[in-house]
Amino acid sequence: MERWDILQAQDLSSKLRIKQNWQQWQQLNSDLANINAWLDQTEEALEELQKADPVTSMQTIEQRVKKLKEMLKAFDNYKALVLSVNLTSRDFKEVDSTAFKELQNRLRRVNLRWEKANHLLGTWKKGLQESLMCSQDFHETNQKLLLWLASAETQRHQARVKEPSADPHVIQESRKELMQLEKELLERKIQVHALQEISTYLLASSYRVEYIEADEKVQIIGKKLKQLLEGVSHDLKVARSSQEIVPFLPGLDELDFGGHLQQPEIARISKMVDGTKKRRRRRNKRVKETGMVSPPALESPSFFSRVLRAALPFQLLLLLLLLFAFMVPPSEEDYNCARANNFARSFYPMLHYVNGPPPT
Repeated sequence: MERWDILQAQDLSSKLRIKQNWQQWQQLNSDLANINAWLDQTEEALEELQKADPVTSMQTIEQRVKKLKEMLKAFDNYKALVLSVNLTSRDFKEVDSTAFKELQNRLRRVNLRWEKANHLLGTWKKGLQESLMCSQDFHETNQKLLLWLASAETQRHQARVKEPSADPHVIQESRKELMQLEKELLERKIQVHALQEISTYLLASSYRVEYIEADEKVQIIGKKLKQLLEGVSHDLKVARSSQEIVPFLPGLDELDFGGHLQQPEIARISKMVDGTKKRRRRRNKRVKETGMVSPPALESPSFFSRVLRAALPFQLLLLLLLLFAFMVPPSEEDYNCARANNFARSFYPMLHYVNGPPPT
């Protein structure tokens, strides 16, 4: 009975193995057909791209780089499938049949076509690299961006708030200039990102000196733009905080009195406003000359400080009387020579027995 169970288990295992091999065989044929169909499309597309005219403008180069990016992604996906097909075909080496030989021939043709497609892709990529290095538009774009970034750095240093206590109008103008500069930097960021993508797919993987130099220039542009954006953002925060700290005093023409003030009162307010502006200008001038911020004007003392200053002498007098009270003997019964030497008689010598007190 046990032998019969063993034979049944072996037969079931053999049937499962045959079923798995059949499924694997069908999957292998399906994968080969899928790879062949994709290779037909890819070879045709690469041949057409190689026959196209050399690119010169940046816009065309960007379009070709996007196409290259899509093809490289597709090659990576099908590379895993080609490796899987080659590994799976080893499980059928023991099968000696016409179907297996046909499968081996198909697999060999797929491998040859895969190598041909990779060669076409490499040739097209090399042509794109040469077209990029011969493109005058590419080099002029890099040079213009470098010059513009240097000019933007100068604008940033001129627009940044150098003194937190500066005039509010000056801080407001600096903030407007920094915001405009930040807007221009963000607009240039799209162009720099396109350059970095071109450099990543066409220049970064090359070992030629001119390609390496062009890639380094693009990387410098990207780092400089990032530093400028961070610096302008920091300057805007400083300007915003300075604008909140510095008090803003409106001019006389900005005040709305509702038509209730007479001419003498308007003249008096005008003098007060002019005096305040003059004092602020003098303070800013002293800050610029000495580099130190002048202390603020003394405010009127609070109610608590006035009460404390008035009550302090009376409290000191009470404390002095309390000290004198502690120096008086507590009672007449405890009065003796030791306690008689108080503050009133401290300058008189006390009676002292050399050989002890006399007998009583």
